Amino acid sequence: MRDRMGLAFFTFAAVVSFLAANEHQSLLAWMAACHNGILAVFYARRKPAVKSDRLGLCLGILAALLPLATISSVEMPLPLMITGFLGYSLIFWSLISLGNHFGIAPADRGLVVCGPYRIVRHPMYLGELVLRGALVASSTQTFISASLLISLAGIQIVRALREERIITGYDAYARQVPYRLLPGVW
Repeated sequence: MRDRMGLAFFTFAAVVSFLAANEHQSLLAWMAACHNGILAVFYARRKPAVKSDRLGLCLGILAALLPLATISSVEMPLPLMITGFLGYSLIFWSLISLGNHFGIAPADRGLVVCGPYRIVRHPMYLGELVLRGALVASSTQTFISASLLISLAGIQIVRALREERIITGYDAYARQVPYRLLPGVW
């Protein structure tokens, strides 16, 4: 039942994103549409979890919904557009590397150690924060957008820490890849 609800959520998000992209006609809007379409496909094809985390599921849903409040039709300056594109590129690379291991909640579907996961342990969260940072910087509602970005960062940090406790073999992986989000920092 939960899998069907998740698939319905991502399919709905993909349809809404494609409609919004068709209306706004921006590179980031089309990337968001592709992102949500890929999420729906990967969610449908994912491996069953050996272990999962209910609180992590709630945080994952919140992390998926919260960025919708930062969507803006304001035209982004080119440097911010490039920053957003780089964030989305990292998200796509992470998704492709995850393949059928993708899930919205922390769960043990096996450890992924290829692609950007060789550099940092949570590259998709990093990509999301880079993208959202660009959106916040171009927003006309800076305080609200910045508050949402800080909230999203907090949620992603908690999700990362919960994932690390649930996935089998994570301790050895953490010794090989010491940084969670930013190489040399954390």
